[in-house]
Amino acid sequence: MKKQLHNIRIIILEQNGKPGGLASSERDNNGFLWDMGGHVVFSHYEYFDATLDRVVKDWNTKQRAAYAYMKGSDDVRRFIPYPVQNNIEWMDKLHQKHSLSGLEKVAANPLSKNLCNFDQWLLSNFGTGLCDLFMRKYNKKIWTLDPTEMNAVWVGERVAVPNLDKIKFKIKSFDKGDRKEKSNWGPNNIFRFPKYNGTGNIWQSVTNRLPREWYRFHHKVVGIDLGSKSLKVKIGENKRYIRDYKYDILISTAPLDLLLQMIDEHKGSKVDYYKGLTSQLAFTHTHIVGIGLTGQPPSTLSEKSWIYFPDSDSPFYRVTVFSSYSEHHVPNPGSQWSLMCEAAEPNYYTSPKYWTKDNLIDATITALNRYGFIDPDMIVSKYHRRLEHGYPIPSLNREIILQQVQPWLESQGVFSRGRFGGWRYEVSNQDHSFMQGVEVVDRIFRGVPEETYNNANIVNSKRNTGRFIRETLLDYQIVVAHYNEDLDWLIPVANRSHVYHKGTELRPPALQLYAWDKLPNVGHESHTYLHHIINNYNSLPNITLFVQGEGLSDASHCFSTLGEMLSKTYNNISCKISRGIKSGGWGRIRHSGKWREEKLRGEMRPAKFSLGRFFKELFEFQHPLEIPVCLKGCIGATKDMIRKHPIEFYKKAISFIDDHKNPEEGHYFERFWAVMFSEYHVLVSDSRSRS
Repeated sequence: MKKQLHNIRIIILEQNGKPGGLASSERDNNGFLWDMGGHVVFSHYEYFDATLDRVVKDWNTKQRAAYAYMKGSDDVRRFIPYPVQNNIEWMDKLHQKHSLSGLEKVAANPLSKNLCNFDQWLLSNFGTGLCDLFMRKYNKKIWTLDPTEMNAVWVGERVAVPNLDKIKFKIKSFDKGDRKEKSNWGPNNIFRFPKYNGTGNIWQSVTNRLPREWYRFHHKVVGIDLGSKSLKVKIGENKRYIRDYKYDILISTAPLDLLLQMIDEHKGSKVDYYKGLTSQLAFTHTHIVGIGLTGQPPSTLSEKSWIYFPDSDSPFYRVTVFSSYSEHHVPNPGSQWSLMCEAAEPNYYTSPKYWTKDNLIDATITALNRYGFIDPDMIVSKYHRRLEHGYPIPSLNREIILQQVQPWLESQGVFSRGRFGGWRYEVSNQDHSFMQGVEVVDRIFRGVPEETYNNANIVNSKRNTGRFIRETLLDYQIVVAHYNEDLDWLIPVANRSHVYHKGTELRPPALQLYAWDKLPNVGHESHTYLHHIINNYNSLPNITLFVQGEGLSDASHCFSTLGEMLSKTYNNISCKISRGIKSGGWGRIRHSGKWREEKLRGEMRPAKFSLGRFFKELFEFQHPLEIPVCLKGCIGATKDMIRKHPIEFYKKAISFIDDHKNPEEGHYFERFWAVMFSEYHVLVSDSRSRS
């Protein structure tokens, strides 16, 4: 059952002093900016993209250039374009032969589809050669578990499956001298990145668009009582103060294992049993080591985005040329650059001495120097951050645990979502995590089923448009009532134009419109405008321009340019007034031209009321002696002008014209837009004295 969205209070408790969590950014003491890992922005969702378009204005768009750096059988290290399995022609001949042989055996004798673990999945798709040379080594390094200890449910689009015929063709071409590097497989082959302040800028900007009173920073939840539905929260940077918070519904993004540890036992809850289950969930600790450098990257790195390292002679599994994402990541662009390195520490059986800050920084610098990437004399900044929860590992028993714990939590009014709240790596990127939040709220309050959390393979295999945002925070938006008119005049402002089509076209025109919707052909442009107001009442931009499909230049009663219309909107009302309705003109409209002919032929449905009576029915007060008129249905209004009437007013208004394609009341509305949106009392000449 859908819940009513009345009297709802939202409180967001964040233990840190800023938003973002694992997707935050920070500058070190020397002015170098660092992310908490190699995040890039690509998306499966229009909703996510639309949100980012709004909140972050400045982006850098990058072509991904990813590589693996591997030692060959001849002890020579080579850059292999990513993914390795699609680019084995770059290996030395012995490794190339070993990899190709394994692929051929798999093609000739495919393994059973009933795969018990990730290692079997790797073998069934890549053969023993690639698994020995790269797959097992790299996956063990990043996950810290042997692939035999991981399930294969999570893989989906995450791993490219090679095409044997294409690989053989590439090997022949390579031997003939055609050595084009192609490292652009996958959903993030083109990615964008904030020009300023790193990935954290995204989530700070999202936060800035939401009500500030929702947020409680430096608030760490340390206890949950499911019986009383209350939280125990430590407050302040030093967490010295404790406060209790009551809740009706709790949405948690805390790691699932930590969430269960916070829950107090209460009668019949079996909390200890579920705590025992979540304690079996596997994860890694991630160490971020940032190296700020003088000069510019060597030629071996200058055109690369990030690099994977499967061999054991370096602590890191990935290095990102972070300064290539934005020049603002370094304090002195042009004379400085930076490398961001990631290392995975196992959750079990760790060597405390090896994983200390100083040792990891030293080991990182040693490896980078050995590879010829840097000279220690170039280093001007060293950064380290340890993330307690880095990667949620898709272990063998993960699904068994989640299928028991999550339903129980939801039965208690607790919804655990996000990278570690949901503990499903396959839907834990920024776009996935964001949409998990959107979808769980839709489920709770609107009864709309979630899509992302339980359907990774489906959402990752397509472009998801079902929750595309129709609300807008644009400074202005153009609403167009369209039938069959040429819309080329919209080209300069297409991305700000919401076109409502009432003709016979099934698809939008080839313009990059903000939105295109089909409406029934009723009520002229008045129905279109009222429909838009009703459906966007709570998310109107600062200014809305309502225009017919013929545009401004062909509308003699409208402004000649959008700029002129915009400039006048804040001055009470924007419409071109050549005449108005005066005393004595409140009877029936005397139509002329084609309108008169349509009325005579019975094609126009006559209005039930005279103009004066309709005014009173709509506005519920007697009409004044004189009002301005905006003919041709071309008008602009601010959101405050529109919202001076409640939404019920517009629902009543549309009820007069939604039953016929040519109702006479549509002509009445052309005469009332100015009154509807302007401060009409200024125009009233003692209307109360009229009977």
